[in-house]
Amino acid sequence: MASSLDRSTREAEIKKKEASRTKREEKKTKTAAKKERSSAKREYKKNSAARYETRSMLRTMAYSAGILVIAFFVFEALLLVWKYWLLPDGEDFTRDDTYWHLINIADTCIGFLIGLTAMDALTFFNQNQKNKRDEERAIIRHNRIVKPCIDMYLARKNSLITPDGENFDHFKVITSASARDLKDMYSPSSIISDAGNTKIVAFKYYLKKLDNAFLNMAEDINFDYNPEVCDAMMKFLNETTYGYAALDAVASYGQEGNKNQKMALIRKLKEVPDDIDMAEAEGELNTALVLLHMIHAQEDALARYLEVIKEIDTEKQRRPRRFH
Repeated sequence: MASSLDRSTREAEIKKKEASRTKREEKKTKTAAKKERSSAKREYKKNSAARYETRSMLRTMAYSAGILVIAFFVFEALLLVWKYWLLPDGEDFTRDDTYWHLINIADTCIGFLIGLTAMDALTFFNQNQKNKRDEERAIIRHNRIVKPCIDMYLARKNSLITPDGENFDHFKVITSASARDLKDMYSPSSIISDAGNTKIVAFKYYLKKLDNAFLNMAEDINFDYNPEVCDAMMKFLNETTYGYAALDAVASYGQEGNKNQKMALIRKLKEVPDDIDMAEAEGELNTALVLLHMIHAQEDALARYLEVIKEIDTEKQRRPRRFH
């Protein structure tokens, strides 16, 4: 009895240590991922359009300040010329109106320099913050339209890469699907709203919906302050552009008159090894592998997009409401 209790205690301690180690590893992974995101965000800011606008504004401020400084030294030089070369000897220059007139002009230049620099800096800072808030609000507003399209796309994508009879997470972003998982893509979709359409047809339809939503978002927003959002969207759009021909071809195999191609593709998908190289595949199988590659690339782009949108929304929530 005692030995049994000791063994149970040791097993509990081992499980506790393993859980603690797993927790530490997860914490390290999250910390490393956070540092990587921060580093990437700094790199994006270095090349963002807002940074170039800031440099342009600073150059304009420097030019205006330089003009006033030059004007100040010109009037100071005139004052010295008048004092030492044009004023008669022995005359008290402080009693002459010209002296005070030149002094006042020089002092006015200094006052203009300080005031103009302060006003330029304040105006630029205020305009810069307003433009940033406007862009964040536009991104969040467009995301309210894009997010349902993403959910619809994810449900059809996960249905497409899941064989019949297996359960799947409708809204899972990153997957490890293989070519064999596509063997049932011509079977009816298990999602009721697809009204009996095949998985591949439903996926194609909602991919087009998401593609159009991203295009509208990319056209309406400049992304001067959040270029990482634009990069994630453009990666998704580029992958769709390159892979859509393969998707269209694979979907057409399910139409009437292409039964032989459809059966040949299904047979090849059932027999294909996991480590097959896309360059080695031929015919219909190569087209299906291009489709699978497009799906995985889109998953990476969507994961990045959702991560950045979450960061923007979190930062907006932390900001005092009077600055929203």
